[in-house]
Amino acid sequence: MLLFVFVYPFKQVVFEAEGYDNLYLSPDSFELHWVHSIEKEEWFEVYEVVDDGLLLATSHFKTFGAGVPATSDKETYLEDGYVVYVIENQYEDMHLNVSENVDTKVIQGDDEYLLYEWFDSYVSVKISIKRVPRIFRF
Repeated sequence: MLLFVFVYPFKQVVFEAEGYDNLYLSPDSFELHWVHSIEKEEWFEVYEVVDDGLLLATSHFKTFGAGVPATSDKETYLEDGYVVYVIENQYEDMHLNVSENVDTKVIQGDDEYLLYEWFDSYVSVKISIKRVPRIFRF
């Protein structure tokens, strides 16, 4: 029975790049954080796990500027000094370029993962939902 627990595939959020160890997170919501390269302000996006994909629920930023649509048919509001932009786009997977220059990190609950320490700067990291045996998480 104990062996079954380690080999049964559980749903995980997987951050992977060729030549690096994978980062596995529980299939709960998480935030991607970075410092905007032009505005030099922290931005973050909230993702939820839906079925076998990712839902970009909201984007949080300080001001409307480079890379931000000026209008939306979705809700936009202020919260804790951030503009919260409701997006609700679903993705099967996504790619993220990691950089220490923009402090790329993931926050899930009380845990913070510095992606620029897990992966080298300028590495493209694929983020997806996979069923992975627990034994591969160690």
